[in-house]
Amino acid sequence: MFVPRTVFPDYRVLLAHYKGHQSKAIKRMGELSPQINLVLELRDSRCPISSNNQILENIFRSKDRIIIYTKKDMFTIPKSLLNKWHEPRNEKFISIDTNRKSDVLNIIKLLKDYHNKLYPQPPLGLRLMITGMPNVGKSTLVNQLRKFGFNNNESFKKVAQTGNMPGVTRNTSEIIRISREPEILLYDTPGVTLPHLNDIKTVLSLYLIGTLNHNEIDPIIAADYLLYIVNLSNNKSDKVFKKYLKTPTNDIYELLTAVSKKMKNAGKIGKNWKPNYLGSAITLIQEYRMGKLGKICMDENVLRGISSEEFNDSIIEENTRIQGMLSESTNTTSKTSNKPSKPSKRERLVKQSNQLFV
Repeated sequence: MFVPRTVFPDYRVLLAHYKGHQSKAIKRMGELSPQINLVLELRDSRCPISSNNQILENIFRSKDRIIIYTKKDMFTIPKSLLNKWHEPRNEKFISIDTNRKSDVLNIIKLLKDYHNKLYPQPPLGLRLMITGMPNVGKSTLVNQLRKFGFNNNESFKKVAQTGNMPGVTRNTSEIIRISREPEILLYDTPGVTLPHLNDIKTVLSLYLIGTLNHNEIDPIIAADYLLYIVNLSNNKSDKVFKKYLKTPTNDIYELLTAVSKKMKNAGKIGKNWKPNYLGSAITLIQEYRMGKLGKICMDENVLRGISSEEFNDSIIEENTRIQGMLSESTNTTSKTSNKPSKPSKRERLVKQSNQLFV
């Protein structure tokens, strides 16, 4: 009888994946925060816990927020589990497929209802900000909201650049109108990761769903984590990887050898045939990201059925960790320079600009 692994090795993996444009984005979000009425925070349904960014929650702590779980077509989180997580915290949430018109219209209805309940009505229209980690579907949602927010009565123009790789959006957008009646405006923002992720499993989960695109992550280790999660979720590797395996396995090299034989990712060294482990690992990762392996959640805590108390404790623990990092960063900065840096000419112009994208 096959018994899946319950422990994943603690490989040495780089936990820091912060980039300069993300630091600028966080600063810009803080500057725009006073103008914002509502925040739409996007998380990936395949990594609902790991794609939660506590830095964003701290920036918009005083703002109303709706948590949107995207890519439900690639993994559907049970609503009972989401209720268990969010109801005790009084958090509003919704799961969507950004390519499904009915889901986008549901969000537009939520926004209009929120606008109509405001008293007094915002004189400059309802102002939103869409936030989240890289590659969770922010720009796709912006384009869809604009397309359907006008009820298709106006010519649609794509306003946010999209792509399958993280980091396509690198600057906070100018304000974008998505509805005239009522007036609803939003900012699209770059994806922001944490300065330092908490553990290897979080890194590998985010790498597998495409949030992290880092050449220092070994694809073979990532493929091994994919195999570990598949077996842990009771899918069994022989079912998910049925075109490669006849029986389930815990051995990543057995799986990669089978992939090499099937995909011809192999070569000869002298008279010996040798599988291409690296190429086969990349093949598996690409198949997962494209949804060819089925609906698989990468968050181990979700598979283990984390309770509402554990979920809340994990949020508090992560927030404490982030606060410690931010305090340490602030102290380091204050020691190195007592003079505030002057904003660049472009930053001053962007800050002064309030041009509508129409």
